[in-house]
Amino acid sequence: MYSETLRASGERGFASRLLDVPNWVWWLLVLVYIGVRSWGVAGVGVYGTYGDPDDATRLIQVRELMASWNWFDTTTMKLGGDAGMLSHWSRLIDLPIAILIATFNLFMPVADAERLVHTVWPLSLLAALLWMLFKTTSHVGGKAAGRLVLLLAALTPLGWYQFAVGRIDHHNAMMATIIGATTLMWAYPQRADIWRVAGVLAGLALAVGYEALAPAVGLGIFATAWALFDRRVEKSAAAFAVALALVFAAAFVGTIPPSRWMDIRCDAISLNMVALVTCGVGGLLVAVGPGRDWTIGRRIASIAAFAAVGIVIFGALEPKCLAGPKGQLPALVLDIWLNKVAENASFIEQLFQRKFGQPLVLLLLYGIALSSQVYQVRASRSASDLFLLAMLGSLIGLACWQYKYTAYACFLSIVPMAVVFSRLGTVGEIGATTVRLGAVILLNQTTLTTLSTSINGMFGAPEISTEETRTDVLACSKPGSIRDLAALPAGLVAAHINVGPFIAANTHHRALAAPYHRIANAIIANYEIFSAHDQKSAAAVLKQENVDYVAICDGLDAPDAKDPKWTGTLKADLIDGKAPGFLVPQTLPNPHSIYHVWKVDRAALNLQLSKAAASGS
Repeated sequence: MYSETLRASGERGFASRLLDVPNWVWWLLVLVYIGVRSWGVAGVGVYGTYGDPDDATRLIQVRELMASWNWFDTTTMKLGGDAGMLSHWSRLIDLPIAILIATFNLFMPVADAERLVHTVWPLSLLAALLWMLFKTTSHVGGKAAGRLVLLLAALTPLGWYQFAVGRIDHHNAMMATIIGATTLMWAYPQRADIWRVAGVLAGLALAVGYEALAPAVGLGIFATAWALFDRRVEKSAAAFAVALALVFAAAFVGTIPPSRWMDIRCDAISLNMVALVTCGVGGLLVAVGPGRDWTIGRRIASIAAFAAVGIVIFGALEPKCLAGPKGQLPALVLDIWLNKVAENASFIEQLFQRKFGQPLVLLLLYGIALSSQVYQVRASRSASDLFLLAMLGSLIGLACWQYKYTAYACFLSIVPMAVVFSRLGTVGEIGATTVRLGAVILLNQTTLTTLSTSINGMFGAPEISTEETRTDVLACSKPGSIRDLAALPAGLVAAHINVGPFIAANTHHRALAAPYHRIANAIIANYEIFSAHDQKSAAAVLKQENVDYVAICDGLDAPDAKDPKWTGTLKADLIDGKAPGFLVPQTLPNPHSIYHVWKVDRAALNLQLSKAAASGS
C-alpha cells in the first residue's frame, strides 16, 4: 500500500513539474532543437551548401529584386541562356526575404546577412506552424495533447526537413499555410473569423505555388461537403471560400502586370485559375445562401454547374492547362529530366523495388495516424474529426503518389497521434504520464526510422550508390568547389542540370540549364550538347546557345562514363579527357578541383561547322 502511494505521489510530482513549464518554453525548446538538429546535419545555406538548387535560385531572385526593385519582372538572366528564365515563383516569398537581408545588412556585410536569413526565415515559418499546431491541438485535446504534438514534431524529421536551416525556397511556406489552415478549421468549426484566417492561408499557399493546389482543393471540397450537411458551419465555409478567393485574386493583381494577364501559364498563378476559383466560390455561396433550403441534390447540382462554368472558362483561356500544370511542357523535357526528379517519385514504387528505408517508416507512421484518427471519429462522432480524417487521408494519398507531399502528411499525422496518446491511461502500475511518454518514444518517426532501417538492412535491395559516391555528388554543389570557376572571365556555362543554380549563385557566370521547367528549351539544348555523338551536332548547339564554357564535375558526371547510354557522347569524351578542337581546356587556380572546364573557341567552332557544311555531313 505504501509503495503504491509513493509511486502515485512520484507520478503526480513528475506530471506536476511538467505542467508547471510554460507553454512558450515547450514551443521554444522544440524550435531550438529542430534548428540545431537541422544545422548539424549539413549546415546547409550557412557554411556548407545552399542545400538545394531551389534555395540557390531563390537567393538569385532575391538579389535581383534588391538590385532593381522591379517588382513585376521575375525574369532572371542568370539561368536559361540568352533567353533567361521567367520564373513562376511568387514575389510573395522574395519580398520578406529581401527585407530581412536589407535589415541585417545595416549591421553586417551582405554575405553574413544572407547567411543569417538562411537561418531566420525557415525557422520563423516553422515557429508559426508549431504554435498553430500547439494551439489547435490543445484546444481540441487539452494542454497535454498540445505539448505532445510539439514533442512529436521534434521527432518528425521528414516533416521539418523543408524548414531546416538553409531552406529559403517556397515549399516550407506552402506547407505551413496548408497545415495551419487545416488545423484551424478542424479545431474551430463554428468560428467564421478563424475560418476566414484559414482561407487567407490557403489563398496564400495557392499564390505561392501550385504544389499546394491539390491540398487546397481538398480543403475546399471537404469544407463544402461539411457545410452542405451541417448548417452550423455554413457561415464558416462561406468565410473560408471568400477569403481564399479574394487573397488569390489580390495576389494575381499584385504580382502579375496587366500586360501579362492574358499570358496564361499552367504552372503558376494566372487568370484562368482566378476564374476557376471564383466560380467555385460562387457555387458554394449560392448553396449556403439563397439555396440553403433546397434539397441536397439541387444544392450539389448548383455547385457542380458553377464548377462546370469555371472549367469551361479555364480551358478556353488555355486548353493545354486542362492537362494539368505540366500541360505546356514539351514531352522531351519530361524524359530528359522531370520524370527523374526525386520529389515526383512514389515511395510505393520503391517498396516494390525493395527499398524499405523511408517507405516503410512512412507507411508505419501513416498507419498509426489514420488508426488514431479513426478511433477519434468513432469516439467523438464529430464532423470536425471526420473533416480531419478526410484531409489526413487525402494528404497521405498525395504523399504515396509523390514524395513532395511527404512533409504535409507527416505534420498532419502527428495531430491525431498527440490527441490519442494524451488520453492514454494507466497500465497496471505504470502511470498515465509514463504511458503517454512511452507511446511517443516508441511510435515517433525517429524511432520508426531506426526500425525500418534495420529491416531494410536485412531484407532490402543492396545499395547501388556508395556513401563515397553520394559525398562526391554533394561536393559538386558546395560553394568551395564551385568558386574554382570564378577565376574564369564571366560567361555562359553548360554543365550538369543540377549544378546550374549553384554556379549562378556562387559565381559571376550564367548557367544554361537548371532544374526548372520554365527553361525547358535550355534544358533540351544542354542535354543535346552533352549527348551529342558527333562534333558537328555539339558544335551546332553550342553556337546556337552562345555557350562560353562546358564544365563537368567528377562526382556528378564521372559515374555516367559507366552508363552505356552515354557511350560515344561528348560527355563521355570529356570525362576521358578527350575534347574536340573547338573546346580548349582551362586551368583553374585549384589544381585539385573536381571541376574540369573547357572554353568554346569561336573561330575553331565556326571552322568545324563550315567544314561539316562543305562536306555535306
